[in-house]
Amino acid sequence: METNELATVAPMQDVWAPQAILDLGRPMFHATLLRGLHEVVGVDHMSHLRYDRTGRIGYARCASLLDQSMIEWTTDVYVNRLYQRDPNYQRVCESIRDPVSDVQLVSVSPESIRDREYRQQLFEKPGFASKISLFGTWGERTCYINLYFSRAVSSRTTALLRYCGPSLIALAQRHDEFATQPPQSIPVATIDMESLSVRERQVAELLWRGHTAKEIARALNLSPTTVLTYKSRLFEKTNAANLKEFLLRSPGRVRGAVH
Repeated sequence: METNELATVAPMQDVWAPQAILDLGRPMFHATLLRGLHEVVGVDHMSHLRYDRTGRIGYARCASLLDQSMIEWTTDVYVNRLYQRDPNYQRVCESIRDPVSDVQLVSVSPESIRDREYRQQLFEKPGFASKISLFGTWGERTCYINLYFSRAVSSRTTALLRYCGPSLIALAQRHDEFATQPPQSIPVATIDMESLSVRERQVAELLWRGHTAKEIARALNLSPTTVLTYKSRLFEKTNAANLKEFLLRSPGRVRGAVH
C-alpha cells in the first residue's frame, strides 16, 4: 500500500471496532460489527464462517442492514449446498493446509462468477453488486468473512479493508471462541413482556407473525437499521442466538399483552 494511501485510511481503522468489542460473544455481535463497517465502507450485508481442518463449515452467522431474512436464506443456501463451489474455496482450503500469518483479501463481482447457479442464487437474486472476502487461519480455525455491497466498491474501500483485515479477522475469531464455548444449562424461560419497551413489544409481535425487517420498518415507520437494533436487544433479552431461536419463543410463551 502506498504511503499516502495508508495515511488516508489509517485514522479510520478503529471506527468500526469499539462497540463490536463490547459485544464479543453476544448475539448482537455481528449486527453491531456490520453497523460499524457500514459507517466506514458502506457494507450492507455480511457472513462469518468458520472452517475445520477438513474444509467443512463448522460455524456460520450473518447480518444485514437491509433484509435479515434474505441474508439468512442466502447463508443457508451457501452452507447447505454451494460452499464448495465458492470461487475462493480452493484458496480457503490452501490456507487450511498451509496456514500463513497474513490475512488474504479477494474482491468478487457477479461478472467474474462462471458458475451460473452460484451467481444467480448468491449474487443476482439477493441483489449483491460486489463482495469482498477476507480469510485467515490460526491453529485449528479458519475464519472466512464475506462483506456484500449493493454497489460496486472503490479502490479506497478495498485499501481500507486490506488495512483493517487483520483486526477484523482477529475480532471475529475471538467472538467465535466465546460463542462456541460449551453452553450453560439455561432453561427456556417465558418472556416477561413487561420488561420490554413498547417498540420492542411491537417488533417482537411482528417478528413472531413472520414479518421481515423491511416490513416491520414500514409498518412502524422506522429505518431498517433501527429495527435491527431492536431485534438485537430482543435476542439478548430472550437468550436467543439468532432469529430461528427467537421464533421458538412464540407468543404462547409470553406473559403480558402486546399493545
